[in-house]
Amino acid sequence: MRNSISIVLLTLLSACIDPRVQSNRDFLENYTSGLAAFPSDLTDHFPGEIKTKKQLYIHYPSVNQEVGMSNMFFSHIVDTIYFNNVRGKLELNNIKPYKPNDSIFIVVGDTIDYSEKQNGIPIPNFYSYQRDFGLNDKYLPEHHMLYVLEYNPGKFLEEKYLTQGNNLPKKWRNGYSRGIAINEVEKELIYWLCVW
Repeated sequence: MRNSISIVLLTLLSACIDPRVQSNRDFLENYTSGLAAFPSDLTDHFPGEIKTKKQLYIHYPSVNQEVGMSNMFFSHIVDTIYFNNVRGKLELNNIKPYKPNDSIFIVVGDTIDYSEKQNGIPIPNFYSYQRDFGLNDKYLPEHHMLYVLEYNPGKFLEEKYLTQGNNLPKKWRNGYSRGIAINEVEKELIYWLCVW
């Protein structure tokens, strides 16, 4: 009788714990496959340590480019020490912070015609990042700062996955942009890569 009760309790406990464990496994599996879908030298800024309260959005390279780019966004809420450590490394490496709606940006995947903006910095359209930022949600809210780590023109995916980039300057018809956005209010770090 005691063994039967123990087995029933163990089964109930594992049923309660199992969905969370499985959810974490699924998340890590998706995160790993997202990183593997892009060249590793473009994703090496994504964290190796995953914190709690996380979000992941991946638009895998595919022939159907409805968002105008392939991209990966990962965000997590971190403690103050971790947050300050990441921000400190960005500042130490002289990575310039920008406001989300700085006029220098060329928003890849946007409908605006940027074809005459030759000296802009491409960033992803944050609309595809799964969070509601309000009316003009192609930009992150004002309390974010964007650190663009690297951006280069060229073909960084197989030809069949590249977009036309018709509304982009000729130099930027194809390329990539990667960086980290920080939200000091919530201690959120948002890592991005977009390739088009």
